[in-house]
Amino acid sequence: MANHARVSSSSSAHDRISHHTSWLTRRVTAVLLSMWLGGILLVVLVAPAGYRSVDSTMARPPQHISKAMKQVGQGPMRDILQYQASEANRVVLEWWGLLQMAAGLVVFLMLLFMSTAGRPALGLSLGMLVMSVLLEFFLIPRISQLGQSIQLTSQSQAAQLEAKLRALHLGFTAFEMVLVLLGAILLALLLRSRPGFSGSRRDGVEA
Repeated sequence: MANHARVSSSSSAHDRISHHTSWLTRRVTAVLLSMWLGGILLVVLVAPAGYRSVDSTMARPPQHISKAMKQVGQGPMRDILQYQASEANRVVLEWWGLLQMAAGLVVFLMLLFMSTAGRPALGLSLGMLVMSVLLEFFLIPRISQLGQSIQLTSQSQAAQLEAKLRALHLGFTAFEMVLVLLGAILLALLLRSRPGFSGSRRDGVEA
């Protein structure tokens, strides 16, 4: 009886979503997912670049920066550049966390309510949403907090915090790479050409 009720509920969901609506939803979701994955790769490359630019600027400073360094000293100048890089990185990550979480929510809701995607696709999209929430509310705030704390501590303490910050950045990168992997699998499910995408939720076999 319970199995019959589940089948009836799934069939009802399948009947109210037309094949055209499901197909269109799949295409729109695939575009959004592709933009999300592209954004992940861009942020992963850009976020650490700001910190590396500090060393390159100090090693080969432009003429006007070189004059400023002579006036204020290399130590204070490095602190200024590191603070600027930290603030730029914080803003990028905070905005990206919000955009990523919004993308995850939209992808999941579109597949749930506007397509006949089956359990594998829904499970992947839900997993990506959960990971984006964890990044937004746990990892990214910790990275921002450490980045700001480094500027307010002594040089010896700053070195320890910088090691923790690098570890958190590695964790952020690892999370994002898992998201890329899950997103690539989901994208393959959405774009596969064989028919039968609709109706899979009825028996949980299809994507």
